[in-house]
Amino acid sequence: MARFRCRACGQEGTFRYDGRHACPYCGSQDVQFALGIEEIPDDHPLIEAMKRLAESHDEVDAEPSDDEKGE
Repeated sequence: MARFRCRACGQEGTFRYDGRHACPYCGSQDVQFALGIEEIPDDHPLIEAMKRLAESHDEVDAEPSDDEKGE
């Protein structure tokens, strides 16, 4: 179940995520969601991007960048 909080109508709670990005009560787009990874379809662009990032970065052999070193 996904959690949500609507800034338009003030409702919050849980619901089954169906891909819509709107409040399940009032339909407003001004809503925040907290989705569990199991709620996101495997072919969602976010999941695909995370897989590509994980495949392109080997944490064991990677040298930290200057930004990561704090320089």
